[in-house]
Parts: sequence; C-alpha cells; structure tokens
Amino acid sequence: MYRHGFVEKDIDPSDVHEKVKEFLVNDGFNITSDEHHDQMWEIHAKKSGRERIVLGKVRDVDVVIAGSKGKFEVQLHAGIWGRDMAVPAVEGLLTLGLATAVEVHEGHEYELNLWKRIVHLIDPSLLVCDLDGLLFKSRDDLEKHIKMAHQQNNTGMMMAPMMMAGMGLMTMGMFGGFGGFGPGFGGFWI
Repeated sequence: MYRHGFVEKDIDPSDVHEKVKEFLVNDGFNITSDEHHDQMWEIHAKKSGRERIVLGKVRDVDVVIAGSKGKFEVQLHAGIWGRDMAVPAVEGLLTLGLATAVEVHEGHEYELNLWKRIVHLIDPSLLVCDLDGLLFKSRDDLEKHIKMAHQQNNTGMMMAPMMMAGMGLMTMGMFGGFGGFGPGFGGFWI
C-alpha cells in the first residue's frame, strides 16, 4: 500500500480521480465501485475472469483520494494473490518455488508503476523510491534514503536469526517491517 499527502499542488483531486480511473481501465480493470462523498473519492477496480485468480497477479485495486485542491491525500492498495495472505504466500513459495516469487514480484511492480503514474500526474518533479514508494524532491535525498535502506536491510539480515530464535516477528513492525509503525504507515506530506 502506498499513501501520501500532497500540499500546494495545482491540481484538483477530482481530476486525479478521473485520470486514475482511466489508468485502471486502460490496464484492463473493471471499475466495480466509484463513490464520491464530500471531499473523498473511492475507486475499487477488479480484474475479471481467470486473470484474477493467478498467484502473484493483481486481482483488484483500491484508490482513495481525500481533500481539496492544494491539500489532499492519495492512498493506493493493489490486492495481489500471495502477498495479502501470509500463509498462502509461504505455502506457494515452498510448493511452487521461484516461479511463484517471480509472479508476486510482478504484482508488486504493477502496484509501484501505477503509484509512479499517479505521483507524476500530480507532480512530475517528484522522485519515487523503487524500494518503498516514498517520494523525494531531490535525487540526493533519494540516494541517501536508498543507502540507508540498504544499511537497514543488511542489519536486518544479521538480526533475522536472533528474531526467529526468540524475539518474534512482531517486533519487525516497530522497525518499519511488516505493517508496523515504520515509514509509509501514516504517509508523508510533500
């Protein structure tokens, strides 16, 4: 899931809403729900047929846009078979091997690329990190973030045996891992 607030941008959230719907339809999704209440737009789109049930493929997309011109937030979530359900993903990886991992990666790639298209629609000058979808105003800031992420990843790999031995996976949330309070939980405002 990607979530970000945008301030002082000269684009109306309703225009973003219309363009996102266009992106989804052009990508082969059927818009199943499109609601507008006050200053909030919600889109739910699904793939139809067999493509929805293939492991690693994007089966549905939810987009929420809330706010008004000058200050609004966009939230994107793509439902990917094997990612949203931890046990099936692990079972799939163990039973289907590398092919499953590649398919799940393709689903993540779609979600990130859709996020980049939405961000660049709002502000083409922003840079999107390929690792976590965070936004940056300068190449230097993006490179510092990537370097720090690699350092954290390397530290995390060294800590993994300790965590598995007794600390438990739940602590990863506190360090920005699986669904915790790390960057991206509440989004950032640019």
